[in-house]
Amino acid sequence: MKVTLVGHYPPPFGGVAALMRQIEAALRERGCEVSIFNLGPGRPEGEEVVNFNTSNRALEFLQLARAFVSHDSDVFHYLSASYRSFWLGTVCVALARMAGRRIVVSFVGGAFREFTAELGHLKSALAAFLLRRANALISCNSEIEEVLRSLVPGRTVHRMSNCFPPCGREKSGLTRDVEEFVARHSPLVCSTGAASPEYGLLSAVAALGKLRERFANVGMVLVLTRYGDASHEEALHRAIASEGLEGHVLVVRDLPDFISLLERSDVLLRSTLADGDSVSVREALFLGVPAVASDTPFRPEGVILFRRGDPGDMAEKLTQALTHETHRPVPRFQEEAVGNLDALLQIYRHALRGKGAPGCQRRFCDRGGRVGP
Repeated sequence: MKVTLVGHYPPPFGGVAALMRQIEAALRERGCEVSIFNLGPGRPEGEEVVNFNTSNRALEFLQLARAFVSHDSDVFHYLSASYRSFWLGTVCVALARMAGRRIVVSFVGGAFREFTAELGHLKSALAAFLLRRANALISCNSEIEEVLRSLVPGRTVHRMSNCFPPCGREKSGLTRDVEEFVARHSPLVCSTGAASPEYGLLSAVAALGKLRERFANVGMVLVLTRYGDASHEEALHRAIASEGLEGHVLVVRDLPDFISLLERSDVLLRSTLADGDSVSVREALFLGVPAVASDTPFRPEGVILFRRGDPGDMAEKLTQALTHETHRPVPRFQEEAVGNLDALLQIYRHALRGKGAPGCQRRFCDRGGRVGP
């Protein structure tokens, strides 16, 4: 089977991009031919990657229209979050169907209900009209599923967690500065997110300050994605300095191999105030690394939860993860990853036969989880 994945492909790295990379690797393991339509700002190289103009919307539209006509993939699969990527996804549905192609759309954003609530009648009607043309719709949690069922009544919406084997085509290892920082600190906390308020990174820094009272040599590698704003990033660095944590927090951007960092970490911290089915949390659970995360809806079973926005409770739960022996049922998450891949391939096959895809097996698709990796 030939599959084209459409969306933001790394670099830069982030939740949807990481998920796209994982699905690509999983499909290749099953013998699929995979190509990429990269709609992100990066320009990754590769014979199978097609990059599009992201600064000129008219040109991007024309390039996409030509690409859908010229590529002979059996199925196109668009990965959508909210806002611009949602509307770009509907454009891709329209272009694919006009070209006679089969297209599946996955929705993985963390603020989908809020986004759709602000659309208004006309935009909602337009979105519903275009989404009806997709061959299959997939949500990563029950909230998105509910919104899609309301937006497109009568359409089957499949639910599938963002759990796929967390392995890229190759591992690049850690950069020298990260490697040296990891070697100097124990225990090691890793976290990732954008420099914006909804990721709760200021609270994460405050929690690390409290954690240092018990673990003098604790360190945290904070991997920033491309998105965010400069003023919040400056506030983040000021918070690190005011807590006296300059030697204990390493802020890096677009780390190409987050899995290698996760494997070397003692705990993953997910401090978001709102979230989707976080890919980094799924990766940690798959690898058997304790995951400490905010109590947003749809967290997978096995995550240690703290009250969102509460640095004290965050530090307490980090201490719990670091001082108690944890036995993660890794085989269960591996089983879920395989089950999701089986279900996705089944959706593709039904789309090719021109039928609505079957309902996902609840064993694999009902585990929800909520902004990136």
